[in-house]
Amino acid sequence: HVALIVLLVAPPAWGALSLSKPKKQCRATAVVEVVLAQYHEDISWTTEYAAPGVCFTVYSKGEQPPVGAVRLPNVGRESHSFLHHIVHNYDTLAPWTVFSQAVRPSWGFFSGDSQSGHLSDNVDFWDYLRPYPNREDSYFVFSAASHFPSGLQASRAGMLFKALRSRSKTSCPKEGADGWGEWWFDADHPHVSGWKPSMLEFYHHFVALDEKNTEQPITLAFPQGARFAASRDRIQARPRSYYVTLLQQLSHSSDPIEGYWMEAAWYDV
Repeated sequence: HVALIVLLVAPPAWGALSLSKPKKQCRATAVVEVVLAQYHEDISWTTEYAAPGVCFTVYSKGEQPPVGAVRLPNVGRESHSFLHHIVHNYDTLAPWTVFSQAVRPSWGFFSGDSQSGHLSDNVDFWDYLRPYPNREDSYFVFSAASHFPSGLQASRAGMLFKALRSRSKTSCPKEGADGWGEWWFDADHPHVSGWKPSMLEFYHHFVALDEKNTEQPITLAFPQGARFAASRDRIQARPRSYYVTLLQQLSHSSDPIEGYWMEAAWYDV
């Protein structure tokens, strides 16, 4: 068993991350807990989001984890870290949990650049730290969409082109269809390749729990980069056993196809 140590983000007057409070005390007093999936990213940016009632928990799969981080085996991509957190803290979740890769949040996505910050349009990381926006029990900013099994994809214009950034902070572009690019196809993309399990098999069996319709096509909108926030009630609407089963699917290799399927399916989870 790995001891869970939380990086507590202090109020601005403290000026730095603190390890002075134990995990249970942090979560007991925090309104917002930010769960970061870290490998080699510099997490010093977290001090910029210091605020009362906000704490950070870092799960690291790198060879040199940050001080105070929870070490995990390098399996399952970021969704393995997120599911580990839910499974092992199911009964003590913060009222609002933000899930994110550990790269510094910044505008845009640049193919092949691991430092892409995955913020879209006018969205700021602070927006994820505000519980129940517009009385919603989660906060997702959809920046990509994929159709399965065809592999056709579309991208949100406001994450790819600065000139097309909307002032919207909503899940979908306020411009409607005009806020999305054209559908495109890449034969080498993971969403197209003939992996096993296929997305349809994984989604219907483990996400929708609808094993009788494993061949039914689906179109999923999702936040590219797997950043989202959800309330405790939203997460606990599913039993712990549901997340345990998902975690098992992501625990067998460092870069399983199930990791890509989970990135696209979190809203439905």
